[in-house]
Amino acid sequence: DTTTDSEYTEEILKYMNSLEEDMMPDPDYMKSQKGMTWAMRQTLVDWLLQQVHMRWHLLPETLWVAVNLIDRFLTKCIISPMKLPLVGITALMIAAKYEEGRAPSINEFVLITNDTFTKEDILESECMLLQTLEFKISQYCSPYLWIHSISVNADNHETRTKMLGTFLAEVTLLDCKFLRCKPSLIAAIGMYSARQMLGRDWNVSFIQHSGFVAEHLKPGHRWICEKLTEDNFGSRYVCRIYATEKFLGVSSFAIQWARLTAQCTISLEALLMHS
Repeated sequence: DTTTDSEYTEEILKYMNSLEEDMMPDPDYMKSQKGMTWAMRQTLVDWLLQQVHMRWHLLPETLWVAVNLIDRFLTKCIISPMKLPLVGITALMIAAKYEEGRAPSINEFVLITNDTFTKEDILESECMLLQTLEFKISQYCSPYLWIHSISVNADNHETRTKMLGTFLAEVTLLDCKFLRCKPSLIAAIGMYSARQMLGRDWNVSFIQHSGFVAEHLKPGHRWICEKLTEDNFGSRYVCRIYATEKFLGVSSFAIQWARLTAQCTISLEALLMHS
């Protein structure tokens, strides 16, 4: 694992950091799209989560690369909302080709669209997407790489914290506010939030290996908690997936923690106002 090899870790992470800015989408790209909304994007990304985790059991990096491709493409290209699912399918296919040892075939991608799109549609979309983004795929380093590095180097690869941090990082995929955050920051927010929920501190080791102090991560932690307490958020695929035994039920724990914390905050504020 090159991100945890003591001889090369610092240089590799420094190089990964240098690539982040160039692979960021415009966080306000939806203003240029016609008839498309952030809610549509959220539904698409949640559906992609289902395909990655439940249908094909793909690598987490595949999911992150696919969403990054979608957001960068929509930054540069105005499309019809009817074509958004096609962009999502195409981005997932490209990401799988890049990340997976054995990627699903194009026929499998046609199948999950219930024949809404043909093989030719997807191939044409693939050419357009890659040309628009100038074939820049490998430069993107997903938050999962940083999560893994932080977990191994600062937390002795503690399973529950890493699983919870990974889930919370994936929650950020559904919230457009996080488009302003670099992958390294999202990783740190996910791990910081996991530590908070488990009653653990963000000590010197975590600061050193993440590059962020707690003050930088608190706003993102607050955004995640707000997302977790949205009505019916538990019915999202990302929550249903991480509620299973395979993923240690971390989504149910996180939602319950966020709701309880929100209730305590409201009660305390009411008490202070009464006083």
